[in-house]
Amino acid sequence: MSSKKPQASPRVAFSPGGKNVDDKVTRASPPSANNPTAIELASTMTSVSSSRVLDSVEESSSSSSSDGPMTRSIPPPAAPNLSFSQPKIDNVLFHVERGGSTTGRRRPIEGTDPPPPPPPSSTSTSTSTSSSAAAAVAAEAVVSTVEGVIGDAESREASASELSSPFVDGGGCDSPHHPDEGRGGGRRAFEALALHGGPFTAPELGRLSLHCAPTAIVVDVDHSGGGENNNVDGGGVINTRVSKTGAWTSLNGDMLSTLTTMLRMHVSSALKVDLVGEGRDIVARSIEAADTDAENDGKRGRRPAITIHQWMTQAAKYSGPDSAPLGSLGGTNVEPGGGHRRLQVLLCGLEAASVLLAIMACPGIDRRAIEDDTIEACVNLIKNHIQKHLTPALSNTGHLGMIPSSDARVDDDNSNDNDEKDTLSPKTKRAKTVSPNRGAVAKSLKAVYTPILSTVGSFGTILERAEEFINVNEMDDRLLFTLSAAALSTLTIDASPIVRADVASLTTIVQESAIDLIASMFGRYPRHRSIIVEDLFPLMLKLPTSKRSLRTFLVKKSLSTACSSMTASGSGDNDYIQPICAITLRLIQSCVVMPFQSDDNVAQEGDAVAKRVDDSDDGEKPKSNAGDSSGLDGCDAVCNQFTSQILQRCSRKGEEGGASEFRPILSNLIDDLLNVRFMIEFPAAEMLLLCLSRRLGNDLMRASSASKSQLVEATYLATAMDAFGKITSHVAGSLRHNRENPLNLPDSMSPSELEPEEEVNRCFCGKGNLDTFMVDCDRCHSWYHGSCIGITKDTVPDQWFCDECKLQTAILDQAKVFTRSNEGTKALTSQDQNHVLRQFLLGYLSRIALSPSSPSPKNMNTRQFFISSWVRDIMLQQNNSDGSGTFDLGLVQSYVIAQWLPPSHQQRYHSYFSLTDHAFSRIMTTLVASAQLSASFPQLLSVLLRLMGDDMTSLRKLSLKAFLQVANVDPTLMSQPSVRKEVSRCFHDAAISVREAAVGLVGDYVLQSPHLAAAFHTPLLERLADIGISVRKRVVKIFRDILLSNPSYGGRAIAMHFMLKRADDRKEDDGVRDLVHETFHTLWFNAAAFEMGKSSVLVESYVATDDPSNPGKISTSEQIYSREAAKQMVEVVKIAGNSEFLTSLVNGLLFGFNEGDKDKKTAERKRRQEDSRNQCNSLVLMLIELLLSFEETRAHKEEDGKELVAIFSVLTVFAQTYPELLVPHIDTLVPYLKGDNAAKKFETAIVSTVSSIVSLTSSHFSRAELARLTGGGLPADLVNIAYKFPHSAVNSAVEALAKLVNHPDANAESIQEKRLYNMAVQFYTYLLKNKDNLGNNMKKSMRDNVRRALSALGSICRFYMCHDGCDSHTLDPNGFSVITDVKLLQFSGNALSNACFALFRIYLEQDDESTKCLALRAMNGVFISRPRVVLAAEQLGIITSVISESAPPSVQIESLRCWRDILLAEEKRIESGAAKEKMNTQKNVSVSKRISGDQDGDSCISGSVLTKHADRLYELTLSRDESVRHIVIDLIGHLLRQGLINPMATVPYLLAVQGDVESPATRTLALKLLINEGEKRPDMLRQRICAGLTQAFYFQKNVYPHDANGIPRVTALLTRSDGTRLITETIFDAVIKESAIQNKRSSREGLLRGIISLFEKDPDSENTNIDQLPLLTFASEILAHLPYTALNDPLLIIYHSSCITALDGQSIINQFAELLGGDSCDPNSGEDDLERATKKGTFDPKDFGLKSKKKADLFGQLCVNACRILPLLQLKTFLRKAYNISEARMTEYVPSEKERIYEKGVSISDSTPPFSCNFDPIFDADQKINWHNASKIYTSFRHHMRDCDADDLRVDIEESKRSPKRKSGKKRKRGDSNDDTHEAEVSPKISPE
Repeated sequence: MSSKKPQASPRVAFSPGGKNVDDKVTRASPPSANNPTAIELASTMTSVSSSRVLDSVEESSSSSSSDGPMTRSIPPPAAPNLSFSQPKIDNVLFHVERGGSTTGRRRPIEGTDPPPPPPPSSTSTSTSTSSSAAAAVAAEAVVSTVEGVIGDAESREASASELSSPFVDGGGCDSPHHPDEGRGGGRRAFEALALHGGPFTAPELGRLSLHCAPTAIVVDVDHSGGGENNNVDGGGVINTRVSKTGAWTSLNGDMLSTLTTMLRMHVSSALKVDLVGEGRDIVARSIEAADTDAENDGKRGRRPAITIHQWMTQAAKYSGPDSAPLGSLGGTNVEPGGGHRRLQVLLCGLEAASVLLAIMACPGIDRRAIEDDTIEACVNLIKNHIQKHLTPALSNTGHLGMIPSSDARVDDDNSNDNDEKDTLSPKTKRAKTVSPNRGAVAKSLKAVYTPILSTVGSFGTILERAEEFINVNEMDDRLLFTLSAAALSTLTIDASPIVRADVASLTTIVQESAIDLIASMFGRYPRHRSIIVEDLFPLMLKLPTSKRSLRTFLVKKSLSTACSSMTASGSGDNDYIQPICAITLRLIQSCVVMPFQSDDNVAQEGDAVAKRVDDSDDGEKPKSNAGDSSGLDGCDAVCNQFTSQILQRCSRKGEEGGASEFRPILSNLIDDLLNVRFMIEFPAAEMLLLCLSRRLGNDLMRASSASKSQLVEATYLATAMDAFGKITSHVAGSLRHNRENPLNLPDSMSPSELEPEEEVNRCFCGKGNLDTFMVDCDRCHSWYHGSCIGITKDTVPDQWFCDECKLQTAILDQAKVFTRSNEGTKALTSQDQNHVLRQFLLGYLSRIALSPSSPSPKNMNTRQFFISSWVRDIMLQQNNSDGSGTFDLGLVQSYVIAQWLPPSHQQRYHSYFSLTDHAFSRIMTTLVASAQLSASFPQLLSVLLRLMGDDMTSLRKLSLKAFLQVANVDPTLMSQPSVRKEVSRCFHDAAISVREAAVGLVGDYVLQSPHLAAAFHTPLLERLADIGISVRKRVVKIFRDILLSNPSYGGRAIAMHFMLKRADDRKEDDGVRDLVHETFHTLWFNAAAFEMGKSSVLVESYVATDDPSNPGKISTSEQIYSREAAKQMVEVVKIAGNSEFLTSLVNGLLFGFNEGDKDKKTAERKRRQEDSRNQCNSLVLMLIELLLSFEETRAHKEEDGKELVAIFSVLTVFAQTYPELLVPHIDTLVPYLKGDNAAKKFETAIVSTVSSIVSLTSSHFSRAELARLTGGGLPADLVNIAYKFPHSAVNSAVEALAKLVNHPDANAESIQEKRLYNMAVQFYTYLLKNKDNLGNNMKKSMRDNVRRALSALGSICRFYMCHDGCDSHTLDPNGFSVITDVKLLQFSGNALSNACFALFRIYLEQDDESTKCLALRAMNGVFISRPRVVLAAEQLGIITSVISESAPPSVQIESLRCWRDILLAEEKRIESGAAKEKMNTQKNVSVSKRISGDQDGDSCISGSVLTKHADRLYELTLSRDESVRHIVIDLIGHLLRQGLINPMATVPYLLAVQGDVESPATRTLALKLLINEGEKRPDMLRQRICAGLTQAFYFQKNVYPHDANGIPRVTALLTRSDGTRLITETIFDAVIKESAIQNKRSSREGLLRGIISLFEKDPDSENTNIDQLPLLTFASEILAHLPYTALNDPLLIIYHSSCITALDGQSIINQFAELLGGDSCDPNSGEDDLERATKKGTFDPKDFGLKSKKKADLFGQLCVNACRILPLLQLKTFLRKAYNISEARMTEYVPSEKERIYEKGVSISDSTPPFSCNFDPIFDADQKINWHNASKIYTSFRHHMRDCDADDLRVDIEESKRSPKRKSGKKRKRGDSNDDTHEAEVSPKISPE
């Protein structure tokens, strides 16, 4: 052993007598004012006999008040100055003999030294002789003491009998006469009898109590003088003897009977004492008397009164009626000092009960000492003292017992002053009716509470002895239940610190003693266990619920410090739990019995050990014998009963049985169980948690599979899931802690020598090498702090090993004991190691159980329960077929059972067991992680995962929240495939709440684990399009956090793209859009958010992605931020393929968003705009730098062009917003216009994008910059693009060149103008040359050149601004002609434009479709630049021809696209003021025209011309070409936005396009337009629904091809998949859901009435048109499957359907009857002959008189009329079944009634098949009736009409039975008794979702 300063440990020498040689004898002082009297000392000595008292007081001393530390003994009350003498007490010490009775739980009195352990005896003979001698001395002492006290008592009784008033067995003297003053001896005897409530005095009871100690060194006084007047100092003989409780058996029966009878008298007297109640009356009297005196102007009232302090004073003399110093008060109990005398009676009674219980608990005591009356008196005293004294004193509730009455005072029996009552004033009488103030009473009662609290110690001793008595004797069931109920009531005490600062500690003392008593009864009487468990639950409802009083039971955390992070830890080394949790665990542990191992198994093990069979490993491991028992069966039964009862109470529905109160109790109980799970003192917590987890899991799984009629209460499900999640998360935490902090244990039986490379500090405190004393391990040579391992410089041992070395050595040594083989190389498994670790803990528990400081049955029960649990685990391991381990389990089991009894005092523990608390803590953690509950973690987790896929939405959501608790503790679970699978499935859950919970679950861990972000990347992206706003917000926040914390995130580009797409959607919620904008503002435009000092991870991520091309360059934080933002923008554009979304975002951030702005966020948006503008320059610089860096590092691959296109596209975005920022970098971009960028695939996009940048920035070129650029190769490059690249690049190049020509600083004959002119002439010449050579046999090169020429000339005409080309208002349409002489072509005067228009017209008339489209596109350039040419085109019929029915679809599409571009150009022209700017540049416009003219007048020409063709546009919506339909809807949207067409006429066609089921993009575009119009005009959709429905029908009829039979494929229903099910919806569902129709009842009803009106009879015609029947079928399908949100919607349809069928249907029935005759078709009969013949297939029209054509046609027409009604009849039946509507609800429905709350949120059942109502044709193609189909329709119509009438009749009959007195036509009032019945019938079955 080595240390820094090793010193020898001092040794303490003890004398042979067992005392320390340095100890001094402590003697008690005589009675004085500051010294307790004998009765108090006796009470104090007995109070400290309870180890629980001293332990609790010690533990709570640190948290007591600031007045000073709490002493170990309970402060006694102020004692009276009694006249008897005080015996000397010499060194009164209690200590425990090893192996003695459990009653000897004694500790030394405060101020004395602890007794040394007795020296070990040399031989057993001397020990036996010494014990016999001590027993004889103790027996002699007991007999002498008993004889003395009985004799003294009899003498006093004789003296009292001489008085006139005999002795009354009560707590005081109630006689009206006082003893004679002259007879002093008799008077003192009478006072003694009245003061102590019995024959014995307080000192005598104290002397008897001293003999009740199991083993004690006592000092007694020999009263040979025969009285208590002999003072010790006056010559009394002092005899010291050793007393034992077994000495009571030496008393003879008569003496014992006399003693118990006298003691019982004290107990009976104490039963009559109610200090709190009597004190309350005294206070009430005092307050009332004071009030009366005040009301009488200071005059004394009718009767005197005393204060509570006078009543409790000890100095007052006894006074009766004849001598009352303060007046006649009516009784001795209300005289001064009466309360103190009552207190003495109570103290003596408690002391007598303690002695009685000690005597009756002695083994072998004479049965005459155990009388039922005595037992009952002791039990009743315990009950009364708890209920009347301790409970009100500890909880400060004594004042609550006041009963307000008309007379608050208690009248004395001897008061007969009736005259005084009659003369009281009215004011005084009124005062008597007022109860005393409870606050004043409570304050005054503290004088009573203080002495009562001093009895806590002695009362703890009584409960201990009652516990011993129960263990020894049988008790009557009635008394047993009385005692248990009284003990249980202590758990409801709500300690009030108002009374005393340490009242919480005192309450814990009482509760601990009561719990031990109940546990003793519980283990002793198995037949009563179920009753006691049942009694716990009513008790739970009375427990304190405040946070301060909820957990008051003190527990130690000695072995749980290592796991304090997983428990609700308290402060210091202590923690608190609920008393109900403590008693539950104690009850479970008290049921343990000794394990049993069969004799055969034991013999087999013994033989095996003797023989040491070497080949035991080759055989099969022995199984647990069927006769073996672990001894935990009783514990299991109690666990199961308790778990079942509490969960049953929690699962009750509503408030039944206090379910709402039990649920928080269950939650708090589980918190406490998890808190003590790592505490060795509560091993039953593991068993109870395992039982609870299994029952909770079963309940949750049962709720999962329960039918709708057996649904579990929702609140209980939430409670159960929360509890289950707590348990599972705690288990996960323990497994993780053990996984991350494993014990270093040997894995083989072969010892290994440790040769450490260096000596290191391995102290478990983790504080490093401090400047303090440290100790070195002699095995591993690791250093530890001396203060951590409990070694000082003076106590350094010669050899010391650290905890791990001890464990390793002990495991190797123990392995030799537990294995049969001598082979030393066997591997040791974790199970083998756990057996040795359990042996360590068992040794720890054995020391605790035998410790003199804490000997207790509960420690013994804890040890025994631990052993039984160990045995059970061994049995489970034996029965496990795949169990592993080297140890012989049978041998281990025998070894464990052999330790059931604790080792004797002479046995010493091995040095290995002297580990530190930290080591034991780690052992406990390791064992808990391998316990059965931890082993069941996969099953617990599987329950949660399974419930995450349950059908109930509530269960799925709750299970996700529960799993979140688990994942919070162990995030690595998220990487398991099964977990990821279930969480991913929840991403597609039908319920929004479940999806939100799943997204939130993933969001909490993607930042911690980057691989999780990659795994859930795709599901998160999908949730960006979720219909739930909260889900989308959550996903945006997740991606924002990912991108901020990890800028190099692999999926950042696609995530940003999806977020930009969501923000650009007009239907997106403002909150989501603002969140996206704020996210990108932070990522790209807020450099201030990038602070180097605040986020090192963020900085490292950015620095890691810094410029790799220049490693030596040092960048500022702003440059790093801008470079990363630029990279992200480029990546987003590369993913998107265009910069549309980025452009929208940048424009919005810079100049504000036009939509979704809110006033409260205006300031925030302005701040974002300012930040964005400031950041643009840095971003442009970084983009240029990024471009240069890319060029330096590129490998010139084909895909490099995609990167270039993305960079240029981002630059284009900034060129559109701040073009001046790119002017300094134009030289860097111009070289890319040459088209040699080594990216053939992307060359067109590159040159087109760069050309656009030049075009956008050209207006900001200075004169010098323009001259330099145009003087170079820029114009030539642009011209070359027009000659070499496709038309998309040609347009951009021509636009850029035209902008350079039109630059204000450009010269008249500039280079760029010449280039542009030459290019125009060349292309014009080519078109002119080949205008007559066009045909189908034209070469491809010529065709391409023609297209290029048309595109270039169209762009020139569009972008070149002719300064003198102002068109007149009356432009001649015939004035456009082709110029054949190209020398006459010129820009001025629109000559070139006019010639080009004429030439374009020629090409437009060609047969080639592509040429016609290009010509039309080129002509569009002329229309945009010269709007008045549109009028000429209209007059020439060009517009009509290109959109006519004869035009090819491609031409129609191109014409529509051109009109869209014209409208957008006009809009831009108006908003930008370009028209005014153009007019200002024209020289031939006079000043007056500039001032008075409308410079924007030309901007309305194109729109007005197009409005004339609106009808044709509507017709194009019915085109069979999908592309035509899509582009015309897009064009209509622009016309609606600009207000150029009528919305009322347009909406039906947009509704019709909702039937375009094969073109989702077109439906979506039309839906967007409908939603916009619905927001502007909410009632328009409802008003036009009928027209839209009709248009939708004809749309499908015309657009979609017919089936094989030539019948149009018309359907109103769509089917989509929602994961696991198919959902049927109508084509109008999206319109209704996303508009305001669904949320407004009036709109919904108007919509439904409009559709139903289609079925009404045409007033202008008697018959129904047969062509209308398919439309009605179409409408009925829509009515059947519309998304109804309230039951009123289908009821409204049924109501109106019934109205139509009742009128028109019955009329048709009558018409059929007239046609067929009454006999054949009786309208009031059942099935007729025609129906029967149809069903049989024998129908012949001749048999029914339908042979003539007239009747046949009439019958067919009636069938057509019936087909109008038949869909309504079928629809009514369908809705009733789909929404579970009763006949009664349909009958009582009134359209004007209010919606019922419980009828909202209805949905159609998933099992309902789609509605179908198709009719076979009644007439053939030649208009002849099809009798087969007509008869079927007739039969179906009659059948449905009868069913409808029968339902109505059935409802009327049932209604009349329920309401016989109700008159027809009178509405039932709301308060009718049948309302509940109707509501129950009507209430729809709503799914849990």
